[in-house]
Amino acid sequence: MTRNIGTALLKLVTLDVTNTLIKVAGSPGLHYASIGRKHGIHIEEDVLTGLFLKYYKHYSSKYPNFGAQNAMPSKVWWALLVKDCFQSVDSRLTDDILDKVANDLYYHFTTPKAWEFLPGALEAIKDLRQYKVKLGVISNWDHRLYKVLLTMNMRHYFDFVLPSYVVGVEKPDSYIFQQALKAANCLPEESVHFGDSLKKDFIGAQDVGMGAYLLRTPGADQTSIDQSLVVDCIADFVSAIRPRFHTHKS
Repeated sequence: MTRNIGTALLKLVTLDVTNTLIKVAGSPGLHYASIGRKHGIHIEEDVLTGLFLKYYKHYSSKYPNFGAQNAMPSKVWWALLVKDCFQSVDSRLTDDILDKVANDLYYHFTTPKAWEFLPGALEAIKDLRQYKVKLGVISNWDHRLYKVLLTMNMRHYFDFVLPSYVVGVEKPDSYIFQQALKAANCLPEESVHFGDSLKKDFIGAQDVGMGAYLLRTPGADQTSIDQSLVVDCIADFVSAIRPRFHTHKS
């Protein structure tokens, strides 16, 4: 499965976002419970986290890419998920109340209250910006990703951002990686991608000839690939690829 990482000088580094650079602060249920309480709904955080994971998987299968494959607005996709999370606990909740909860949550997850950086992530991005290399984002997200990167004060570090909903396909589809190569005007062997998903990030990038490194994830089976390409944090990823950088920016 693993291809040689290559030795060509790098022109492009692309990064995943969720659980690679940032993660939900606390848990999804923490935020769902908090917004629910604003509207008089009292459901425990752990219950809502479990339901969120259940319905996220369900709707990702039924309407892929946050509804993009079905010409569905992403806000509608998220509203369906939110309503199922709450109504599965209390079927008496009205659509009117749940519409308000869904709307609040949709915008809440564009604010810094909803997110936190993984350890060393921001410092590693700043480190990458020292070099003559294009830096891009390839992430399975809806168009709110642009706002999230702005609100987390990191958008200006990236030369381009490719949310899957906007591009029209999700990782590991080759097209989204090819769009990154096109944006940077470079060959696959002059690029490397980093993320936390074996299938979506590592294999997806390698399938188009890009180099790839994988973030070690507790509980995930990542033993099928060269363990030198599995790192504990983004700082280790930057250290691993540093010999392939061009000179520092002037």
